[in-house]
Amino acid sequence: MAITLLDMLLNAKMVTPAQIDDALQNRVFFGGKIGTSLVELGFLREEDLARFLGRKLMVPYISPEALLNIPAETIACIPKEMALKYRVIPLEMKQKRLSLVMSDPADLAAVDEISFITGFVIKPMIAPEFRLLQALNLYYGLHISTRFQRIIDRLQSEAVAASWVEPMAAAAPAVTAPPAVIAAASGSAEGVIDLVDLDEEVLRPIDAAAAGLIPAADSEPVEGAWVEKLQHYAIDEISRRLAYVEDREEIAAVVLEALALEFHCAALFIVRGDNASGWRAFRNGVEISDFEMTHIPFARPSVLKTVTEGKSYYLGPLTANPLNQRLLAALCGQAPASVLVMPVVVLGRVVDILYVEGGEGDLADRLPEVQRLLNKAALAFEILICRDKILLG
Repeated sequence: MAITLLDMLLNAKMVTPAQIDDALQNRVFFGGKIGTSLVELGFLREEDLARFLGRKLMVPYISPEALLNIPAETIACIPKEMALKYRVIPLEMKQKRLSLVMSDPADLAAVDEISFITGFVIKPMIAPEFRLLQALNLYYGLHISTRFQRIIDRLQSEAVAASWVEPMAAAAPAVTAPPAVIAAASGSAEGVIDLVDLDEEVLRPIDAAAAGLIPAADSEPVEGAWVEKLQHYAIDEISRRLAYVEDREEIAAVVLEALALEFHCAALFIVRGDNASGWRAFRNGVEISDFEMTHIPFARPSVLKTVTEGKSYYLGPLTANPLNQRLLAALCGQAPASVLVMPVVVLGRVVDILYVEGGEGDLADRLPEVQRLLNKAALAFEILICRDKILLG
């Protein structure tokens, strides 16, 4: 059985089983790779993550300083489209060899294509996910989410603080990995390189009409028993899809596509610390662009703060206050007569918040139906957590 990154970290006593459980939950809730979650939660140093990634994949790892100071002529050898498609950064050219920092050095198809197009023999290298994204932003203009930027900013602050005590740190003895870990890392490539792709998928727009979720404007209404049959079919299909989701983005897509059947506007927020951030939202079947730029802090009153702290739903008109007004502005709407705001609770923790408005009938009558949908979404998150424990543990 192939040794995983988490196996190596456990064997080296770099992390504990409890920390791994927390990191797996964090990855499922917020996306990204497992190493990113370990660093984000403060369980692992960036340098240790890079070192163990290199050992697992048997490729060199690159320091942040070198990654963020690459000559322009080197960057120019990889076109922007290719760099963003494969998430790669050219590091150094020597004769016909190109050192390439990659998101997945085990992606042989990417290595072959890049080698064919550039004419270079590719030497794969590795860097932590957040550093690679930082470099892609620096050299190719890739947008970095607030979450990854916070990780980068925190590491920068820690590096500045550490520079004040560097003479003391230099006197500390070096830490080496146990022999068992080194032996495992030096095994055959087939036994070691066993990557699980944890990259976040690109958000795809909701086209509810094309997917058959919203009837065409010129279609005749379906009445009677056929409506009930179609609704029952949709619910069954939603349940089936939630039972087999591959990642958090698919959960969001399924939930919002289901709500497109019933409501004029729906939105999902991600709860992280003392802040709720926009995830995905639609109005009248069209996805709202740049919704992920919305941030609602819990320092002041808002409907999102009320729902998160109470772990219960809110039904009624929105109170007129600055943060609720910010929420409505992000959703491109006016204050509705009534809204339904509900938490998604996973393992006792509020991880997401759902907002809905509009639609036919009274929102109070739709509450049980929406609650069932969110309960299934919460179970889908738990399935992802269990799946990651099997694959990565």
